[in-house]
Amino acid sequence: MAEPIPFRPRPRRAARSAVIVGAGIGGLACAIALRRAGLTVQVVEQARKLKEVGAGLQLTPNATRILRDFGLLARLEQVAVAPRSLDVRDGRSGATITRAHYGPAVTRYGAPFLVVHRADLQNLLADAARAEGAILTLGSDLTAVEPSFGGVRAVVKQGENLLAHGADILVGADGVRSAVRAHLGVKDPPVFARRLAFRATVPVPDRHPPDVRLYLGRDAHLVVYPVKGGQMLNLVAIVKQTEPVARWSAPGDSAAVHAAFASWAPEVRKLLQSASHFLCWGLYDIDPLPRWSSGRVALLGDAAHAMLPFLAQGAAQAIEDAACLARSIETQTDAASALKAYETERRGRTARIQSEARRNGIVYHLSGPPRIARDLVLRSTGAGLLDRYGWIYGA
Repeated sequence: MAEPIPFRPRPRRAARSAVIVGAGIGGLACAIALRRAGLTVQVVEQARKLKEVGAGLQLTPNATRILRDFGLLARLEQVAVAPRSLDVRDGRSGATITRAHYGPAVTRYGAPFLVVHRADLQNLLADAARAEGAILTLGSDLTAVEPSFGGVRAVVKQGENLLAHGADILVGADGVRSAVRAHLGVKDPPVFARRLAFRATVPVPDRHPPDVRLYLGRDAHLVVYPVKGGQMLNLVAIVKQTEPVARWSAPGDSAAVHAAFASWAPEVRKLLQSASHFLCWGLYDIDPLPRWSSGRVALLGDAAHAMLPFLAQGAAQAIEDAACLARSIETQTDAASALKAYETERRGRTARIQSEARRNGIVYHLSGPPRIARDLVLRSTGAGLLDRYGWIYGA
């Protein structure tokens, strides 16, 4: 007679449903990760259309490794570019200070470095989230976060109607000016970094190599890299500014951009002059918050740890958050413990990256003897420049 199969109770999952506020990179990555963990997922987004213009982003191996786990890397590589090298140049002369090739680092960290237009990545993630079974509802303004029958619900306004979306957990992935953060009672405001980012995309000039170029100068720098499958260049010009722009993104003053870079190398001026217009963002980050979670509510991405873009880690860290949150849901047995475990795992790493990004923002804009010392260090580092951040890329 066959031995009876012993009964093994199915592990209790910490949550079976989630509502995510925000359909940016972090919110959509979270939707995919939680669906893959078996949760039903509702995403509510204030915008009436998913639309990102004039902005590219860099994806480092710590992010592309997760996107590969999601089964999305092959599709991403069709619209992204794998740059050849990081080329750091003096903004005034145009001379290369140092160059680091990405190829050895890709081998070392087991996933590619990619540059992509933000809209292309957002659309890919939205399509993947829907394919996984997540429900995306646009045009939904959050008005309240409330407890509900042992769970939590997001109350949103759609047109003239108030609707409630209930779930076991709620994730605030709604950016640096997060409404969910305010509903958690965390009043810490985003901090203006006294810098503006002017962004534009321009056609790729003849013979322009597929590099990420970083031009450094006093009180300003310029980042240039290809997007749209190599058909366009993404320009990000960072300048010092004491007053933020009135809107989150606004038409940029081209005259102000050209004035800031008027004495820079001809190649820099030519690139900026090729832009028909600029969009302008104020740069903000957030001091480490007292908490990211409370009960069944947690923050993710910029809502929890907005960081300056000087390590190219904003999107990458939101994607890491999403994967970590899904693991916590799968390994913990109740919602509050899962969200607290996620917060505990992520706080130290993101705080270190925030600090390092702030430091880079100072180092990039040095002048005089400190600039000379910086350039000497960069030249001596050479090809090992990327390995300085192996603790980020290899995690």
